[in-house]
Amino acid sequence: MRGRLFASLAVLLFLAMPAHAIPPPPPPPDPAVMVEANGLAKELIAPNDGDLRFRTRSAVGKEALGWLAVVHPEVREQAVLQALIGAVHSRVDAVWAEEQANIYVPLVNQFRLMSATDLAEVRRFVATPAGQQFAQILVDSYFGLADRAASDVLYRRLFPELPAMLEAAQRHAAE
Repeated sequence: MRGRLFASLAVLLFLAMPAHAIPPPPPPPDPAVMVEANGLAKELIAPNDGDLRFRTRSAVGKEALGWLAVVHPEVREQAVLQALIGAVHSRVDAVWAEEQANIYVPLVNQFRLMSATDLAEVRRFVATPAGQQFAQILVDSYFGLADRAASDVLYRRLFPELPAMLEAAQRHAAE
C-alpha cells in the first residue's frame, strides 16, 4: 500500500510540473547581425594577426610540452624538445588561415547580442584613425579571449598529430 501511495504521489508531482519548466531553444541569430559581427571580429583581429599568431604558437607549444611531460616524461633531451616545438610552430603557421573563422567564434558570439545597426556603427568607427587606436587598446587589453580561442582551436586541431610530431622530432634529434 505504501509503495502505491508513493508511486501515485510521484506521478501526481510529475504531472503537476508546468510545461514551461524547460525553456525553449534560443531563436536563430539574425543573419544581418552575424554578417556585421563576423566583420567586426575580423576588423579587430586582422591588424593584430601576426601578434596573435605568435602568442598562439607559444601557447600551443607550451601545451604540447605539457602533453609530452604527462605522456612521455622520459623524453627530456633538449634537441627533441626543440624539434617538437619547431614542428608545432610550423603546423600552427600551416593551418592558421583555415582556423581563423573558428578563432573568431567567441567574439562573434558576444557581438551578436548587439543589433546589426549598432555593429555597423562600431565598424565605421573602427575604420577611422581614432577607432583604430581604440581597437588597438581594446585588443591589447581584452583579447585574452581571442588568445584563448586561438590556442584552444589550434591545440585541438594539432593534438592528434602530436605523437607523429614527437616521433619525427626524435628522428631529427638522432641525426
